[in-house]
Amino acid sequence: MGKQKKLILVDSNIIIDFWKKPTASSRKIFEDENIAVCGIIQAELIHGAKTDNELSRIVKALDELIFFDIDREDWIVIGKFLNKLRKKGITVPFQDAIIAYIAVKYDAYLWSNDQHFKIIQTNVKQLRLFQL
Repeated sequence: MGKQKKLILVDSNIIIDFWKKPTASSRKIFEDENIAVCGIIQAELIHGAKTDNELSRIVKALDELIFFDIDREDWIVIGKFLNKLRKKGITVPFQDAIIAYIAVKYDAYLWSNDQHFKIIQTNVKQLRLFQL
């Protein structure tokens, strides 16, 4: 039996780097693992499109990936999570807190170059960060 694939929520900074200058190691991850995005990541990538053609290519590429969604109850948990961090004197970008929450909700690794996720991880032990 083969190795079980990892489920990895990939942040926009990793995807942009991969699209601009793919490395052999990042290509292997995108090919061999289960790669997911969420609404915030999808919106960030689409927002960065410079032409309609590029926008269409981005949408098509994202359509090939697993999509993690959230529902109304999740927003309450996210709000409580942000409140808990604030009370500890920790501030992180709102979108990063949501992305971290989604990774935990779907029991996925989170792959990002953003240092805010390491801060979040010190307070949310369930958050698993993926690194090459």
